[in-house]
Amino acid sequence: MAQSATPIFYERIDYMKKIRSYTSIWSVEKVLYSINDFRLPFPITFTQMTWFVVSLFAVMILGNLPPLSMIEGAFLKYFGIPVAFTWFMSTKTFDGKKPYGFLKSVIAYALRPKLTYAGKKVTLGRNQPQEAITAVRSEFYGISN
Repeated sequence: MAQSATPIFYERIDYMKKIRSYTSIWSVEKVLYSINDFRLPFPITFTQMTWFVVSLFAVMILGNLPPLSMIEGAFLKYFGIPVAFTWFMSTKTFDGKKPYGFLKSVIAYALRPKLTYAGKKVTLGRNQPQEAITAVRSEFYGISN
């Protein structure tokens, strides 16, 4: 049997994500598996460690204000709340964004001008109409003198 001169190409279907830029490939988050010689029970990212330290300092600073002042247990107050906050900030997503990014986009939306044309802010002049206004008294609505 003679082989043809043109090769046969089979269609290959990839279910891979299309990448528009390479920044998401190279931005791999660093993970800690141990601190000095102490091996951690589970890996911790630098972002999680940052959220834990920030929330721990916030609990320490705001510890004398209610409702944090009403918590009696030091373990819950200084370990449980920062761990819960860290877990929430690292796992929960709103509109596919982390809570910090979502909060940043909500604040940016609140601060930017809402009335735009072609992406630029529209400034409205404060023109006061100089027309005469006529007031009419009506017996039908029972307006008093």
